[in-house]
Amino acid sequence: MEKEKRVNVSVDHSMPAFFSDNVTISHNQTKFIIDFSQTIPGFDNIGGNMQQSFTIKHNSVMIDPQFAKVFSDILTKNIKKFEKKFGKIKVPKNVEKQEEIAETEKTMDKATRYIG
Repeated sequence: MEKEKRVNVSVDHSMPAFFSDNVTISHNQTKFIIDFSQTIPGFDNIGGNMQQSFTIKHNSVMIDPQFAKVFSDILTKNIKKFEKKFGKIKVPKNVEKQEEIAETEKTMDKATRYIG
């Protein structure tokens, strides 16, 4: 009789959830870089004058092409389940325009660069 092997798994919950209102995706031959960001508007008092400022936070995830494909399929299936339960997700027109701009930039600059 074979003895059962036990593996202890510990999940690190120290990182808080990250809200994102923007994403940039780039890739090269070996990885996809998914950079989730959030823009937080604020006001700073500079020399007695209130000036608007923006703080941008970001978290990047790098994955291999095979996992990118799996992730895409899982996300698509979950969006379909969500829409079946809660109704169609409406995407503002300017978001679609951003995708067109990104595609144009990708065509213009074939070299993928990443600064993180």
